[in-house]
Amino acid sequence: MLTFFNRSHSESVTVDYCDFPEDALQESVECLTSSGFKFYSFHPSVANWMQVDASSVEKIRNRIRHARKNGLFLFEINCGSHSGYWFRFQSFSGFTFMDKWDSFKGNIAVVSQKDAAAFLGKPGEAVTEEEVLKRLKMEAEIIEKAINGDLFEVCGPESDDFGRHGWFLDEEEAVKFVLEEYPDFKYKDEDFRTIYELKTA
Repeated sequence: MLTFFNRSHSESVTVDYCDFPEDALQESVECLTSSGFKFYSFHPSVANWMQVDASSVEKIRNRIRHARKNGLFLFEINCGSHSGYWFRFQSFSGFTFMDKWDSFKGNIAVVSQKDAAAFLGKPGEAVTEEEVLKRLKMEAEIIEKAINGDLFEVCGPESDDFGRHGWFLDEEEAVKFVLEEYPDFKYKDEDFRTIYELKTA
């Protein structure tokens, strides 16, 4: 945890790990589903993260066939656990339901080209799979950090009506927000210790 004080040392702003990373996960997944993305997951953990019921092998195979037949964008959700969870969207490149020791197989994301264009802020335009994947990587980073509890938040001083700000992907991003949003809160404990030592020297 990092704490920043105002000049009088009477109020503080803190940067710490987010108390409710599951809220960030839910918001990120809802952003995707409200944009037209459909998720089909064979692995129960992935289904839980993506807020869907686990699908059967046959249902997922049907979804793959449907996506290919109708020209939908089809992505693999590539994730697993090895010293923490990892989560990726990637181009569909064949399929397996066999779990390796550290990876969760059998998970896909499907979206129409029309919905994908709207998701990218380009309604009515033709977009490529690469453009969609680039944007999905941003969401994947949020999802991965939320699953692992690695997101940060900023807690403002008591005098701030908003109080809590989150979520940030790393501590540096949160600190930058503090310095911009609360310019009077730029002092650390060591700054006051230095002042005290100078006064008592």
